[in-house]
Amino acid sequence: MTWEPEVAELQRRLDRAQGMGGPEGIARQRKRGKLTVRERIDLFADPGTFRQFGALRGNGVYDEHGDLASFTPRGQVDGTCLIGGRKVVLMAGDFTVQGGAYEHSGGLGEEMGASERSLEWRLPHVRLIDASGGSVRSVETLGRTYLPDANSFVHTDVALLDVVPVASVVLGAAAGLGALHTSLAHWNVLVENTSQVFPGGPPVVKAALGIDITKEDLGGPQIHAR
Repeated sequence: MTWEPEVAELQRRLDRAQGMGGPEGIARQRKRGKLTVRERIDLFADPGTFRQFGALRGNGVYDEHGDLASFTPRGQVDGTCLIGGRKVVLMAGDFTVQGGAYEHSGGLGEEMGASERSLEWRLPHVRLIDASGGSVRSVETLGRTYLPDANSFVHTDVALLDVVPVASVVLGAAAGLGALHTSLAHWNVLVENTSQVFPGGPPVVKAALGIDITKEDLGGPQIHAR
């Protein structure tokens, strides 16, 4: 018996994760005038210091022979790196993968996320936020909304505020969990004409209140700086 097929599959997953959301997703990001998540990490971290963890997490599809046919990575890249020579835990949203949507998939590999590592290792926590919020696909998979579990997936982020420095950079429209992560930080950076933070975007406001409003007027930097 040999483990070569299994090892080869792990390598294929890693290779596809490096490709982020694929050519189409990357092209959409470029059209918006934005860098990809890995380009941002390369610019942000001290050269050569980023070490990713959780790279194998994602959704795999297998063919009738049990071979990996396709693999969609998470809409988030986590790891450690040095910033000015100091080690930090970095969470970076990947908008090229399903808009950086949060997928509550559960299972192996989620036992210790980036927040838990920051807390256990007592390392500063930095987020590069570019995410559209929760994933409806996760609701279809679970058979229910994961919102009742909310306290379970942010309680560590709350605890972090008493232990280590937490900073966020918002690099797009942050809704849902992205907005929540923004509020759970000691320091936030918002980019003019690019960053907006709100629980739900203009379509939600329109549906609930019948009001037409732009993303900038709803949650742009000028709103949060008041």
